[in-house]
Amino acid sequence: MRSPAPSAASFAGAASAAMAGALRKTTGLVGLAVAENPHERLRILYTKILGVLENIPRDAAYRKYTEQIVNERFDLVKKESDVQKLQDKLNCGQIEEVIVQAENELSLARKMIQWKPWEPLVEEPPSNQWRWPI
Repeated sequence: MRSPAPSAASFAGAASAAMAGALRKTTGLVGLAVAENPHERLRILYTKILGVLENIPRDAAYRKYTEQIVNERFDLVKKESDVQKLQDKLNCGQIEEVIVQAENELSLARKMIQWKPWEPLVEEPPSNQWRWPI
């Protein structure tokens, strides 16, 4: 019995399967799937983080240092199109882990706006608060 003529869909499926063979199929980390478009995801996250940081005073340590790190990483994302090379240059684990780090930083930046750690204390801390051992 003859097999039916291949359809356009089967050619597309074969082409995408061949392309997927060139990409990683797993991160090797339980619960962390391979990112389909890591550059775009990081561009979005870094843009959001920088936007949130605009709401924090310029002289706040958190803003200064977070902006510096995010801008450095964002520049690498813009310059390096190869995922493996980007991962190596960032030197922060797999690209999927970098995405999780950026998601966590965005969450923290939003919380920092609520917490306002740059404002003076409401009351003086106890005199022995930082003394150890007591």
